Amino acid sequence: MKSRLILGIAALMAAAACSEPSVEWIEGAVGEDGRAAHTLIIKDVHKGDRIWFQELYDNREITGGPVKEFHHYQGTSFYIDIPENGTITIPYLGRPLPRHSWAPEGFILQRKGISDMTLDVKYQFLERQGTEPDSSWFTASYEPCVTDIIPAVKRVNCKSEFAPGKRPQGWYRITIGPDGEAKTEADDEDGAFYASVTLSKLGEGAKDLTIEDWPDLPIRGFMLDVVRDFRSKEEVYKILDIMAEYKLNLLHFHLGDDESWCLEMPEIPELTSFGAYHELPNWELKETRGLKPQAGGRIGNFTSYSQEDYKDILRYAWERRITVVPEFDAPGHSRAAIRSIEAYEERTGDTSFRLQNPADTSKYMSAQEFSDNALDPEYPGVYKFYGMVFREVKRLHEEAGVPLAAIHVGGDEVPDGAWAGRDRVEMKDLFTKGIIEEAKKCGIKLAGWQEIAQGIKDDTLKDLKPLLYFVNVWSTRGNKIKLVYELANDGIPVLLSNVQNAYIDLAYSDGPEEIGLTWGGYVDERKSFALQPWNVYESARWKDIDTPIDLTGASEGRPVLKSRENIVGAEALLWSENIRSIDDATYQMLPKAIGIWERAWNASPEWPTDEAFREDFNRFYSIIVKKEMPRWQAAGLNFKKRN
Repeated sequence: MKSRLILGIAALMAAAACSEPSVEWIEGAVGEDGRAAHTLIIKDVHKGDRIWFQELYDNREITGGPVKEFHHYQGTSFYIDIPENGTITIPYLGRPLPRHSWAPEGFILQRKGISDMTLDVKYQFLERQGTEPDSSWFTASYEPCVTDIIPAVKRVNCKSEFAPGKRPQGWYRITIGPDGEAKTEADDEDGAFYASVTLSKLGEGAKDLTIEDWPDLPIRGFMLDVVRDFRSKEEVYKILDIMAEYKLNLLHFHLGDDESWCLEMPEIPELTSFGAYHELPNWELKETRGLKPQAGGRIGNFTSYSQEDYKDILRYAWERRITVVPEFDAPGHSRAAIRSIEAYEERTGDTSFRLQNPADTSKYMSAQEFSDNALDPEYPGVYKFYGMVFREVKRLHEEAGVPLAAIHVGGDEVPDGAWAGRDRVEMKDLFTKGIIEEAKKCGIKLAGWQEIAQGIKDDTLKDLKPLLYFVNVWSTRGNKIKLVYELANDGIPVLLSNVQNAYIDLAYSDGPEEIGLTWGGYVDERKSFALQPWNVYESARWKDIDTPIDLTGASEGRPVLKSRENIVGAEALLWSENIRSIDDATYQMLPKAIGIWERAWNASPEWPTDEAFREDFNRFYSIIVKKEMPRWQAAGLNFKKRN
């Protein structure tokens, strides 16, 4: 009996010794200094282990326990060196937790002699209620009729507005007889496709009516960021299907940024074999086989499309009358390309594609907390590299039999401090001139963020304008909104991307279960619907979550739009720092993005009073609840439901 007892104790001790490491994170209350006293407990670790995790950057102060410091690596990555065996408890002061999705995540154990190990995490959150918008806005009291669809059709049972040859691109007419037999007319393939979408939404109950319809804005888009949280080809198909349901014609495909490079380029295989593969840095903090994990902390995963995948996506989109504009952000937001080219140089010895000066002493921190993500415009390798990218993308579109409208080159958020000792205007101008030259050689158009048309010399801007397909004007809070019309009046094709209306990655509200960021406020169904292309100064009707803005005199002292033709469209944008699945993506899209897409099709709402806006939104939201949500439910899509 005694020997059995000893053996049992030994077995228990052995089991304890082999316990799997795990993590517990406990949310703490907020003190008088505005910081919260959180606790991180790391269980069953060994002295010499290193624990990595991902969290939105914040200054922290450890207040107890054996660990003295959280070390910031790059972006959202932090690590802790474990000083002793057992369970480590780390009390620390940090930011109050805005929502559960902002808690630290992606914990990975790094231990010499074994493979990196993803750790289970248990969270303890404080109970609290968030602030929700006034529920009376979402009563859905309007009863839709058969022709009430989204986007709204322009004319029902009315005399035609256009003579043949004078109709806009995408125009169509549907005539349905008393027996339900439908006849469609269209001047182009776009119109024919949009007619088919309308017929599918009208259903079998439509009889004895005529519809004439067309889009007001030529570009109606959606930006999908697959760099920070990758979407498979099949998931992109699902998103394209959603887009087609709302007659969109642009997928702005964000494929290259700091965190990953997502399209195969055979001339430089490292762009995906290194720049789209994620593993922890080695013990000397060097990325040897791939980039540090992305925001979600996943390791060992490739986040890229083969050239065949990309062509499949192009064809799938084009069948739905959607063109794909790929984006590879530069000269900031370029860390994945920079690190990949370094790996390419190490393998081949070829320095002709070099993107950054190894001796650069610039000290900076980008908006996403990177200190090494800016290209060097003085290096000829930058333009050789982008010339290669342009040619490859053009070839892929040609092989797919799908037009290439433009390539988006970013141009935004070069951090202060980059290009130390050199004039920033000169450097940006040099980069822009080089990109213009490569685009001309390749015979392509360009797109970019608003910064691409700012801070450059007049002659460079003059050369750039004819090449521009669109410029996303996004930073539009407060008086910055005037930039929309300033750029349009200066001959720049503006794609409305107003943060307070179109950034659907922003949270619906501050409810603890919501996902999304809040740097630009909150975006819900009302705020996307409120976009006004021809009156942008009245597009922001609320600040914070539910505080109305007095729009009296909103346009006074601000530029008047003189060139309507330069407001070329509107798009909803989904950045993916807080997206972790296709369900997260569709939740942020539906129904939040639908207002942007409604306004891109019907750009001239009539809201002379706040009550008129409220009545129109009630009609719109009622159609969403009573017609669209059942379709989403049947398709198995995740979406925002309100009580």
